[in-house]
Amino acid sequence: MDFKQFIQKVKCFLFDYSFPDEERTKLFWLIHLRWIAIFLLLILLYFVIKFEWIQPQFILLYILTLLNLSILNMGAFFLAHKLKIISINFVFFQLTSDLCAITFLLVITGGIWNPLVQIIYLNIILGAILLHKVQAIIFFISSLLCILFLHYSNFTPPAFSLYPNKNSLFLSGQLAICILIFSLTHWISRLLSKQKKYSEILLNENNRLDKLRAIGALSAGFSHEFATPLNTIKLRTERIERKSNELMQSDLETIKKAINQCESAIKQIHSKSLSDEKTFFEKKNIYELISKIIFSWKSKNNNIIFISEKEAKNLECKIPLLAFTKAFIDILENAIQANNSNTLEISVKLQVKDQYLKLSVADNGPGWPKIIKQYAGKPFLTTKEDGVGLGLYNAFSLASAVNGKFILLDNSNGGACAQFLIPIWKE
Repeated sequence: MDFKQFIQKVKCFLFDYSFPDEERTKLFWLIHLRWIAIFLLLILLYFVIKFEWIQPQFILLYILTLLNLSILNMGAFFLAHKLKIISINFVFFQLTSDLCAITFLLVITGGIWNPLVQIIYLNIILGAILLHKVQAIIFFISSLLCILFLHYSNFTPPAFSLYPNKNSLFLSGQLAICILIFSLTHWISRLLSKQKKYSEILLNENNRLDKLRAIGALSAGFSHEFATPLNTIKLRTERIERKSNELMQSDLETIKKAINQCESAIKQIHSKSLSDEKTFFEKKNIYELISKIIFSWKSKNNNIIFISEKEAKNLECKIPLLAFTKAFIDILENAIQANNSNTLEISVKLQVKDQYLKLSVADNGPGWPKIIKQYAGKPFLTTKEDGVGLGLYNAFSLASAVNGKFILLDNSNGGACAQFLIPIWKE
């Protein structure tokens, strides 16, 4: 093995992780760091004995502690590859074991007067980064107790016999440093975790928009490629129908019905796909836009009520007009198609919620089907016989495009509710 290969293996040992899951990755980090610590502590044993940092009767305990850490590390390595799920409690056990082992080694090598006593803070930092919630609090309390134990241990080796055994100012300073290090590190760790989740949300929304563009291009190409041959089949069928006898009429009617269904499906896909060519963002007064849509929609359906807060009437949002109108009408159509009774009531509300305009569409129907709520936002998901499953998908994608939200809810008194949260435009 040459020097370059050796360096490559060291880099792989220290930095190369496959990241199968979060807790398993944490465990692998601890395993690698523990092997490094055991190796350094073995080297340190020579200087500990040479400079009389340890009493002779404790040397065997020092070696046994390192041996126990090695066995613990081998067990952790085996379980990390064997177990399908690594619990945060298992990581907590590993960190607590390290904390106890480090505290014990420091106690028998001079306690708080050991020049390398700051090594305990490394373990505290790891606990603050890798643990959370209850485990983090328990580990933090354990760290404080370990520092107290270091101050009040009576195993003073010969090299430190001249130092005082107790110093309240020194103890207060170390406790303050421990609290500060843990608090800041844990706070930074939580911020990074939240940032990671936010990045994942942004990535998912970006993937949704990419899928939307792909579906738009696919539907446009599909409509174009199938429209011409389908139209030819329809014309030829009509010509055969004029020349056919009565025995063939039923078959021809079936063929024509199937052709009309295909034609209708192609038109729906083309009309409901939201492509980049149609997505022009412009500032619009949402109250006025919704009022116009409902006014035109009421010519066919009178069972709709529109209520708006006074504050919401003068606010504007930057939206793709055509896409927003289509998505809103699709939600209204869904309410009608899902309710077969004659007592359908649709309520539309426009409210201000923080930095958003909240547009709610609620009905008194049967509510959202379970499969729709479970897979909300997926394309081509529908419970209607003649649906293509793009209406709700377009609504979710529209909300993502304007940095808003689209939420499906069930009313407490029955019925479904769809909510758009649209950012309010600010100059």
